[in-house]
Amino acid sequence: MPRVIEVGDDADLVPSLSLALADESATEILMHPGTYVEHVVVAPRQMPLLIRSTSGDPEDVVVSFELRQGDRDRTGMPYVQDCATFTIDSDHVTLRGITIENPFDKRVDPSLPDQQALALRTRGDRILIEACRLIGQQDTVLLDAPSWAALRRVHLRECLITGDVDFVYGRATALIEGGEIRSVGPGYVTAPSTAAENPRGFLFSGVRLTSEGLAPGSVHLGRPWHPGGKPDALGQALFVHCEIGAHIAAVAWTEMGGFDWQDARLAEFENTGPGAHATGPQLDEAPDARAWLEDPPPTGARRVIVVSDSTASPYPPERAPRAGWAEHLTEFTGLETINRAISGASTRSFIDEGWWDLALADLGAGDVLAIGFGHNDPKPDHRFADPFTRHPANLRRFVLAARARGAVPVLLTPVERRTFEDGRLRSSHGAYPQAVRHLAAEEHVDLIDLSAASQLWWQELGEERTRSRFMWVEPGTYPAYPAGERDDTHFSTAGARDVARLVADGLRSLGLAN
Repeated sequence: MPRVIEVGDDADLVPSLSLALADESATEILMHPGTYVEHVVVAPRQMPLLIRSTSGDPEDVVVSFELRQGDRDRTGMPYVQDCATFTIDSDHVTLRGITIENPFDKRVDPSLPDQQALALRTRGDRILIEACRLIGQQDTVLLDAPSWAALRRVHLRECLITGDVDFVYGRATALIEGGEIRSVGPGYVTAPSTAAENPRGFLFSGVRLTSEGLAPGSVHLGRPWHPGGKPDALGQALFVHCEIGAHIAAVAWTEMGGFDWQDARLAEFENTGPGAHATGPQLDEAPDARAWLEDPPPTGARRVIVVSDSTASPYPPERAPRAGWAEHLTEFTGLETINRAISGASTRSFIDEGWWDLALADLGAGDVLAIGFGHNDPKPDHRFADPFTRHPANLRRFVLAARARGAVPVLLTPVERRTFEDGRLRSSHGAYPQAVRHLAAEEHVDLIDLSAASQLWWQELGEERTRSRFMWVEPGTYPAYPAGERDDTHFSTAGARDVARLVADGLRSLGLAN
């Protein structure tokens, strides 16, 4: 049931927003006029939440807290983005008709090494900020996501945003629609850090870009932010049908941290005003603002796109009986399979060599992206991706790409080799299976624990019978193997079919196949 809590300076009201947020049953919080000096965090909650002023006038309700990056928290460590006055970590939150400010003024002491002072940080999904005032200087509004695998969508509608340097930034998918973006000092309006796999970053639609008496050409539209030097953060910022003041420079975009702006996705379309110089990249047509935050509609019947290595990849008839499990997946699921697995691939080489781009071109809304690597990531060559950082980072790229396209990512732990020891099958993949399990839990991704399932199945078959499932070929049996073969990694047709059945069982248990 709806539960409304009223906040204000009155004995009959809850005295602070933070106290009201502690009641997880609240669905609406009404804020009476006043200034609320609070460091606010909207933690994850089960119910949608509306926070609004009672008057509808954002100047009546001000949430204010003065922290900057570099100030010390209770442990003695410096604040970073958690210096934000107001953080939204929950999904389906609406703010309406309030002011959020960080009053830190970097002009008071320009010698301070850290000048960033956030007003608003969002990390939840489906957030609406409507008719609000977001007031700050550097890094005023961070539209973020909790990880590089998370898709987060934010709508700012008819808001006033003030700042000077990178004051609308982050990696969320965001529609900034209408309202005013006011520069209060020389600098840069936006610094997107959109993941390369996300086709939608920041769309500024119908916004007025103004300044407080700044010199003409003293502000750039933006620059691409690569957090921590992350090369695959290819920021996207599009300014469409905006009214741009004379403070915006003719060279609208600039580099950041040694990364060229030309490598990012920065463009304009039919802007007007004295700052609409049209000297940078121009779009051929305007993006559909109404669809920017929506899930893409399904493109047809569900398919399974497989990205993996030689255990799943296709083989020509002349290499029989060698087979990859993805060749037989349709037989057990009834779903069309697009097999983009590549022999010898690791997560790293699959991306670096362009195979990932081919798979992305196939991927559509409603599809399943089955992601199974780990055999080659430990190889000490160009394929190496350690299980602690790079392997999970690459998997996150695959996961985000699927989510951003309306597809369903499914992580597969690596299928086990035939590695018997005293009659017992032993795992051959070290830390990689657990790395995948941990990532699936952390990022809320569907998981098929193929390592565990295949280990159980090979153990049930036993050491002798599993030879027929792998490439144990007697001399002279097949033309491609005149001297025979003893391979405990790659499958025969029988073994590939066994693994395909295990994958299909996993898909059915997840409700993704019949």
